[in-house]
Amino acid sequence: MKKSLLLLCVVAMVLLPLKAQVIGSQIVVTVEPDHKDWVYVAGQTANFTVEVRRSGTLVDDVSIDYEAGPEMYPEVKKSVTLKDGTMKWRGTMKQPGFYRLKVVAHVGGKDYEGMCTAAFSPEKLQPTTVMPNDFENYWQRAIQEARWTSLEPTKRLLPERSTKDVDVYEVSFQNMRWNSRTYGILCVPVKPGKYPALLRVPGAGVRPYSGDVWTASHGIITLEIGIHGIPVTMEQSVYDNLQNGGLHDYWNNGIDDRDQSYYKRVVLGCIRALDYIEQYTPWNGRALGVTGSSQGGFLSLATAGLDRRVTCYGVVHGAMCDHTASLSGRACGWPHWFYWNKGKGMERQIETSRYYDGVNFARLITDSQQGWFSFGYNDDVVPPTTAYATYNIVKGPKELSPYPLTKHFWFQEQWDEWQQWLFDHLLATKATNLAQRLTTLREHGYMAGHQDDPFYGVTWEWEQGRSDVLETVGDYPAVMGFDLGGIEMGDMKNLDSVPFTRIREELIAHHERGGIVTLSWHPRNPLTGGTAWDVSSTLTVRSILPGGSQHQKFTLWLERIAQFLETLKGKDGQPVPVIFRPWHENNGSWFWWGQKLCSDAEFHGLWNMTQDYFINRGFDNLLWSYSPNLDGGWTLDRFLQRYPGNDRVTLIGEDAYQWGTEQDFLTAVNADLKFLSQFAKDNKKLLAMTECGLKNMTDATWWTRVLKPVMDQYPLSYFLLWRNYKEEYFGPSPELPCAADYRKLYKAPNVLFLKNISNTK
Repeated sequence: MKKSLLLLCVVAMVLLPLKAQVIGSQIVVTVEPDHKDWVYVAGQTANFTVEVRRSGTLVDDVSIDYEAGPEMYPEVKKSVTLKDGTMKWRGTMKQPGFYRLKVVAHVGGKDYEGMCTAAFSPEKLQPTTVMPNDFENYWQRAIQEARWTSLEPTKRLLPERSTKDVDVYEVSFQNMRWNSRTYGILCVPVKPGKYPALLRVPGAGVRPYSGDVWTASHGIITLEIGIHGIPVTMEQSVYDNLQNGGLHDYWNNGIDDRDQSYYKRVVLGCIRALDYIEQYTPWNGRALGVTGSSQGGFLSLATAGLDRRVTCYGVVHGAMCDHTASLSGRACGWPHWFYWNKGKGMERQIETSRYYDGVNFARLITDSQQGWFSFGYNDDVVPPTTAYATYNIVKGPKELSPYPLTKHFWFQEQWDEWQQWLFDHLLATKATNLAQRLTTLREHGYMAGHQDDPFYGVTWEWEQGRSDVLETVGDYPAVMGFDLGGIEMGDMKNLDSVPFTRIREELIAHHERGGIVTLSWHPRNPLTGGTAWDVSSTLTVRSILPGGSQHQKFTLWLERIAQFLETLKGKDGQPVPVIFRPWHENNGSWFWWGQKLCSDAEFHGLWNMTQDYFINRGFDNLLWSYSPNLDGGWTLDRFLQRYPGNDRVTLIGEDAYQWGTEQDFLTAVNADLKFLSQFAKDNKKLLAMTECGLKNMTDATWWTRVLKPVMDQYPLSYFLLWRNYKEEYFGPSPELPCAADYRKLYKAPNVLFLKNISNTK
């Protein structure tokens, strides 16, 4: 008995995996173009190679049927026998469009299909559909009328779907009239806070929904809705019966009347879903996406076009676009309403279709909404002609990522790219966008920076419109640094006597010019009342941590910085992105937060307390930089002692001045940058020389002879020369001997100034 049971188990273990691994076929039909990207200029000739293979080898005397011509309108249909399993074909199009060669091989009583659809000047395709004069007014009025009906939401926890990180609910809310409800699955991160949100809209069909727990686990609220006004957690058989019964071909319902169209309620349901997200979820009020494929692609266009709350949208083989293209003998979008009879006797339906055409919704998308489009050239449900024409009509920022080989499905790589794009845009902040900009600029070189550049120079101070760098090379530095020391005391000027109103003015001005700004902070000693350089007590950091005697005072200091940061907004009203580098040079002992003035644990507490305060205040425009001083002997263990952690740092900097001999400086800075560049690479961090210089430029060729050869070896984002002042200067000035050397630096192709970066956003 035991042996029989064991045998059954072994058989089951063998057969079950075998059943699960039935994939593909040994007969493969390939149709290959002679352009790797499948793209041609209108008027060119595409050369196709057809091969029919069995187990990788050509099949002799194989019978095939093939058709060729513009997609959906083949001009040639033939049947032939391929003696050696191969065939050549040539095709062209004089006008922009897609040319398709479809081959069906007959082997062993079965059919095997291969296809290739070549694009001819697809970037020039334009849709045929006309936008009704009252299109936008019609839909905005419909939205207004729908909102006369309150949402009256319901919410039911689904514990079997929830995880430790995500709560999952079935929700519903009223749509365009009383008791007309939209149902969906809501997934919300468990951790309290405000989050970006994503609306997932469905493709055609009738089905239940599971919800997007995975995306929610990464900190994005997700709402996946159904469109049919029925709960989305019933047994599959219920949906199958509806699909074959009352909801069969639902897309044709009401096609002759814009107010009776099945899709009026569907489109309005998407807008009401956004209302639900705004009113009943912990949405952050900033990042809101919508995405879907096929019918869901159309709904993504409609939702984005009608609602400015949408900041990004993803459209994958979007259906219901350019319905009227078939009236001109061109491929039309699913559900191909006018394909079979070219719209004869369907004038009312044609007019109605224009109110439900993704092209017309796409025309409403604005510059503030980011779009991502993807589709297959071989799609025989949603023609690439309509997909590409719809993409072309969008005026807002957009990206296109075609996968030519796909039909009405997607590859894993396509899905991964799609989801990553959504993550990148929904989780993006001013700080992450700045980090991406720094990464992009790094491909061209490293940026030149200067502290307090517009406030004073070697021979002047407080004059508007002046800059030693500008007067030396005719260009501003790419990066400008400013300091907040003194703001914590409520002072009107910082520790270098610069009015904070002027700092705000110049910081915003440099941002508007296309430059990058960084803030440091030399706060007073909160325990002794001395300067940042008062190192008379080892208890200062401990005193400001939670429970310490100065904690309340320090919290007020952070509040004063926050009040200043809130005023840093550009002409568009958006916060200015800032590289913020507090508690710098902490491996030295000349500041009250230095190595010998507090323990490693206390320093971590100081950093975390500071950062958490600003994060909790909602400042997502701060890119956090950790900037120790030139060390010369970094090891991983020593560096990690005070490193705040990868989740708390985006840019690693080092303050590196030549205080001693040139050789000592070169030895130390090379050792440090070698270590830091490897650490930055391993941990995906940016790297910069956050302060550097030679006091009073005692060597007139120091920049190109000493500093630049070092920087050229490492992946630096920027270097920041310290300030120029009468008694102490580190940057150029036209009257100084070092000006000629700085001009050489300016001319170096890998050293970037404002003119080099202002157009790279």
